[in-house]
Amino acid sequence: MPHIVGDRVYLREYLLSDVETLYQWRTLDEIVWWTGSYVWPESLEQARAFVEAQVNNVDPANRKFAICRREDDKYLGHIGYEYLDLRRQNTEVGIVIGDVTSLSKGLGEESLRLFLKVCFEELNLHRVGLRVIRPNKRGYRCYRKCGFKEEGALRDWHYSRGQWHDLILMGILRDEYMAASQA
Repeated sequence: MPHIVGDRVYLREYLLSDVETLYQWRTLDEIVWWTGSYVWPESLEQARAFVEAQVNNVDPANRKFAICRREDDKYLGHIGYEYLDLRRQNTEVGIVIGDVTSLSKGLGEESLRLFLKVCFEELNLHRVGLRVIRPNKRGYRCYRKCGFKEEGALRDWHYSRGQWHDLILMGILRDEYMAASQA
C-alpha cells in the first residue's frame, strides 16, 4: 500500500485503523506543544473525523498522508499539503512525527525530502512554504537541512506555556530544490 517509499519510511494514504494512534499522539503535550498551527488536543471523535476526511479526500487542497516506518509498518505521523494551489504552483507543507520514540532520528527529514520530490517533480510546483514556531529548534534544523529558507516571522503569534512565540515563515523554490537535489 505504500505510495512513496524511502530508505526508512514510506508515505501512504490514511486508513480508518489509524484513528486510535492518531488520537493518542495528538493528546501528548510533548507533541502538541511544537505544532503551533494546530488546535489540539482533540477528542477521539475529532480524530476520527480527521481520518475519515483524509480517507474520503474531502478537501483535495488540504491533504495529509501517513508516515510509516518501513521495518515494521508503524504509523509515526503525517505529512501533507495545505492550501495546494496548482494554478499558482504553490502550497504549504505540514509535518508531524507523533511517535515520541521516533523523534530526532532523521525520519521527519527523510519524509519531508520524499514529499518535496512529489511537490516539485510530480506536481510541478514553484514554491513550497511552511510555518514553524521559533522554539521548535528540531523542526527548524530539519527544514533548513531540506533547503527551506527563512522568509519572515509573525511576531508573538503563538501563546503557549505562559509566553508568546514568533511564527517563522519558511519556503523553498523549485530551482533551489533542483540545485540541491543535483548536488
